[in-house]
Amino acid sequence: MRYGKGWIVLIQVILLTGCTTGEKELNPSGTLEATEIEIASEIAARITEVRPELGSFVQSGDTLIVLDTRLIGFQKDQVEASRGSIQAQIRVASDGLAQARDNLNLAETTLQRTTSLLQQGSATQQQVDELRTRRDNAKTALTSATHAIEGLQAEEARLDATLRVYDRQLEMGVILAPVDGVVLLRNAENGEMALPGQTLLKIGKVDRMELRVYLGETELDLVHIGQDCPVLIDVFEGDTLRGEVIWISSEAEFTPKNAQTRQARTQLVYAVKFRLLNRDRRLAIGMPAEVILPAGK
Repeated sequence: MRYGKGWIVLIQVILLTGCTTGEKELNPSGTLEATEIEIASEIAARITEVRPELGSFVQSGDTLIVLDTRLIGFQKDQVEASRGSIQAQIRVASDGLAQARDNLNLAETTLQRTTSLLQQGSATQQQVDELRTRRDNAKTALTSATHAIEGLQAEEARLDATLRVYDRQLEMGVILAPVDGVVLLRNAENGEMALPGQTLLKIGKVDRMELRVYLGETELDLVHIGQDCPVLIDVFEGDTLRGEVIWISSEAEFTPKNAQTRQARTQLVYAVKFRLLNRDRRLAIGMPAEVILPAGK
């Protein structure tokens, strides 16, 4: 029997839309994703060593990249030398402060005694005036010595802060892995210049994978936060894993390219994210996966 073009188009529409009645099983699919962490330098320095290879697994605390920090070390040595000089000046100024304090005490004592002698008629007013001037000069000298030490101590504190900066920069010369994961991108080689903020490596946290699927508005009542659903991984040939709903979008999107359900391709859809544990690291980024949701009507 031969069919006209109209019949062929009708059959294609029926096949594409999956016209059925009653209950239907909803199995949205997508590809596995992982949280990706970009590794960058916080200082400008030349790279002396990049340890992990592309695709290798690293553990938290592993050394990833070593930078040349010799110039920072030299700058730190200069500041330490300046700090030593300041400390020597503080010691000298402290001796001067002690002497100024002794001079003031002596001037005040002498002034008090001479004032008593003036009252007894054994000293002159000129002597008292001269000793009062000497006492006032001693006060000024003590104040100046105190301010000098305060200024030196402030400079010492500034140098201490600078040394802490250099210490931190020296620590930044060794970049450690912040998490366990797989090296997804290696954008650095020995001898290259690392600039602040430039991505050198990218690590994927593969201990927990995520699967994003899309559902229509009428299908959102099939899922809720914390719900467990079976997830089929194509390469495992029917092996089912547990996926937990961890996020449901509150805003609709227009038919993303990876929307897999019939309804999602013809209307606004909502993203739903599932979490899958991957302690044995069987799962990999980009693997196709399918979620088996409860049957709807």
